[in-house]
Amino acid sequence: MARKSTNPARRVRSFFKPLVDDDFSRHLCLPPLFMENFNGRPPCKCTLRGPSGESWTVGLEGRKDGKFFFRKGWRHFVGDHLLEIGNFLVFEYDGNTNFEVKIYNPTGCEKEEAAAAKNTTGNQASIRNRKKSMLYKPADVKETSDGLIMFRSKYTCFERDVSKNPYRMTVPKELAVAVGLIKKERVRLIDPNGKSWKVKLRLDDTKYGSGHLRMTEGLIACWRANNISPGDTVVFELVNKKRSEMKIHFFRAEAGGKRPCLVLERDASDPDVEN
Repeated sequence: MARKSTNPARRVRSFFKPLVDDDFSRHLCLPPLFMENFNGRPPCKCTLRGPSGESWTVGLEGRKDGKFFFRKGWRHFVGDHLLEIGNFLVFEYDGNTNFEVKIYNPTGCEKEEAAAAKNTTGNQASIRNRKKSMLYKPADVKETSDGLIMFRSKYTCFERDVSKNPYRMTVPKELAVAVGLIKKERVRLIDPNGKSWKVKLRLDDTKYGSGHLRMTEGLIACWRANNISPGDTVVFELVNKKRSEMKIHFFRAEAGGKRPCLVLERDASDPDVEN
């Protein structure tokens, strides 16, 4: 059981978190000063009560650098409240392991979809469209103690580093041939917020193109909306071959431009997952 702080000067009852990059979809870092409430003995789990009045249980995990994150179960909270970059969350702490969460849009107003997360009569068309990407089995993303990011998926995946020219992005030729993308004119990218982007494909068969399949028209808008910068890494997850749909996952470069170290693994336990 977590021990309550006996030092009133260190008791912090609330904190806020703006969602500024796509990492929020897999974890959320708690302020170090707030963690002093637990006197070095944080709980393993916490309960988040959303604007709808429903509750979600999330795991609280620490790293070697002393930072603590909401992790296990956090993705469900994110998905049920349709959280996206630009949202602003306020956490009110009850002194034990429970948090009241308020969610705001960039306008400063309460997020309507959050209040209606469990409301079966309101905003159904919007919520249904935004949750389409959740029909696919989510990838298992874990960070190891030595800093590697393990990305395990049931779908065919590939990664691409964003160069100084972030709008030059290709699909591996062998993969494009194997899965049939080489014959497609467009692909649909689904970003971490659930928004889809139609991107044109073009086979570059020029002397210097080497037959690469390039993503062209539509990619710039997606990259700009998701604040992609040189040094970032993108993982493309082919979740639906027939409809040429790929979920995209962004991993930001560290300070100084150091790229994240990713390891992609294929989970072949369900051979029928790709349709």
